[in-house]
Amino acid sequence: MKTPFLVVLLLAFLSGIARGDEFADMSAGFGTTLTLAGVHHATTSNPDGSAINFWTNSSEGAVASTVGLSNPHIAGADAYGNVYIADKASHSILKITTNGLIHTFAGTHVAGFNGDGPAAATNLQLFSPNGLFVFPNGVVYLLDPGNQRIRRVDINGLMTTVVHDTVTNWYPSGRGLWVSPDEQLIYYSHEFPPLVNGGVTNSFADGATLKKWTASNGIQTVCSKSVGFRNPANIAVNPVDGKLYVCDRAEEDTTKMATGLFRIDGPDQRTRITGNITQPAAADGQLAVNSYIDGPRGITFRADGSYFLCAHKNGNVWFVDTAGVLHDYLLGKGSGDSYSLSDGLHPPLTSAYYFAQPRSVTLAPNGNLLVVCNDSGFVFRVNNVSPPDPLTTLQLSAQRTNPVRLSWNGVFGHGYRLERSFDLQPESWQPIGAVGGSAAGATEFTDPEPATHPQGFYRILPSL
Repeated sequence: MKTPFLVVLLLAFLSGIARGDEFADMSAGFGTTLTLAGVHHATTSNPDGSAINFWTNSSEGAVASTVGLSNPHIAGADAYGNVYIADKASHSILKITTNGLIHTFAGTHVAGFNGDGPAAATNLQLFSPNGLFVFPNGVVYLLDPGNQRIRRVDINGLMTTVVHDTVTNWYPSGRGLWVSPDEQLIYYSHEFPPLVNGGVTNSFADGATLKKWTASNGIQTVCSKSVGFRNPANIAVNPVDGKLYVCDRAEEDTTKMATGLFRIDGPDQRTRITGNITQPAAADGQLAVNSYIDGPRGITFRADGSYFLCAHKNGNVWFVDTAGVLHDYLLGKGSGDSYSLSDGLHPPLTSAYYFAQPRSVTLAPNGNLLVVCNDSGFVFRVNNVSPPDPLTTLQLSAQRTNPVRLSWNGVFGHGYRLERSFDLQPESWQPIGAVGGSAAGATEFTDPEPATHPQGFYRILPSL
């Protein structure tokens, strides 16, 4: 038989127009706001102080913007336009499909533990899931702190346990979770139970450690409790320097000295990236390192190392450019539960308070900005309108006994969908997967089927 004849079709990617102002360039790449899910609740807490689970049978399959969320903590998206939400108090991961309907993706909405799997994700119980990491192909990792586990849900909806941290002094909180593209490295946070003083238990965790899991060495400590983390929130790896950045809202620290954004420089080594309380309050145009931001809680990086940062007690979503300068992007309150963000508004939005207490910011594979905020729980997005980046240096590799491998220079944080056809008929294109752009080196994808056909055609498409 002849060696397969391969043709790759690329979407006509267009490059954007260069600008001299980094913040203006970023802002021009986004369009308007849209609330995806959430409704306001009169109260979000039970008499004992626990969060109310608002999920009901009628919520399943309903329009997401009409469904009350239950203390959501973070949202992420795949390359096909689906949005996933860690809905902590409903003990589940929810999924908003492209038609705007909401579904249970993982968990049973009842706290507990009934097995590690593999089993259908909707048959296995979770306990206060509040960390989430979504890959472009739809593989989802979730932090299940009440069960001291990190779970993985594959593209077929099967859930397995990847990490079971068996330490006894674990508090069901902490929300930091990051997974490497090859899924061989996981960073996560582990908080300690509150101290008991005179028979009275404090309300907050007694500090925290930062840990990592690798497939080869299991669980290891990155930063021990002595380093000073109090209440770590979301974490992310900077594609430029390759280092982990950790938000610490330090909610229980009355001195306000512990709160901030930190870079991890090595075992038990961290560098403060935002200022402490002795420095001026954050303001537009100031350097982040010289500015106090109360309660950083969410961070997401762009390909050039600039990032969005949200702060629980400060209330805002900030853009931090590559020079480390702060820019007002979305104005929010650090207390209360107000939400007045209308659809169709174009950021920057700094003339009023549009929401309260943001919990997370993430960038979807298609470039949309996703924000989770409020005790009531709202998820909204700012739509990306910038044209796709051009694809360059495409390479192919094919052997008779091995799968076809594609390689190109993708952009970090952007997702790419791949389709294959054997005869180029319009109806014959089949999705075969999705992958995210690499921070270092080429973006690669391997066809899941061996190259056993006389010819094959591939096309690379941007995320939906």
